[in-house]
Amino acid sequence: MVMKRLIRAGMRGRWSLVVAASLAAGCWALPVRAGLVPGAGVQAAAGAKKAPAAKQAQVPAPSIPRLAIEGRRDPFKLPPPPGKGGSGEGDGITGPLPPGKRGLVISRLRLEGIVRLDTTNEMIAVVDTNANRAYFLRENDAVYNGVVTKITPDSVYFRENVLDQQGRVQTREVVKRLSQRPGEGR
Repeated sequence: MVMKRLIRAGMRGRWSLVVAASLAAGCWALPVRAGLVPGAGVQAAAGAKKAPAAKQAQVPAPSIPRLAIEGRRDPFKLPPPPGKGGSGEGDGITGPLPPGKRGLVISRLRLEGIVRLDTTNEMIAVVDTNANRAYFLRENDAVYNGVVTKITPDSVYFRENVLDQQGRVQTREVVKRLSQRPGEGR
């Protein structure tokens, strides 16, 4: 009946008929699909009278498909720290490092010597990298993954920042000592 009225009104386009048909079908099917009319089916659409509430068959609620979230990480949590590899030293540092002292990784340093300035009595540590480059470190100098905390006549103390398994930053103290080479005595 709705279709005949639309055709008579001059709406003969293909899309207008499709929209009208979908609206007409949606108006009748919406209460049944949404569960607003319990037990309604072909009988309610045909115009049959409703049975008493006690005799109506309860339609089970449609099961909502749940997405399989097992094995997926939470997008709002930090990802786990990267595995060891990439640099070959086992320290987990990958990618380019900043130039200068800021690019020194504590696990890759070798302590070559310690110098005491006569004027200020300040200690300076001479460290060497795997690339055979020497750097001079003072107390409170920042390196890539930590800070120089203290320099003594025979060792250098670093406060190193490390990621644990949960992705949280932990600090630990690392001590680099001067090694006694054969033939040296103190």
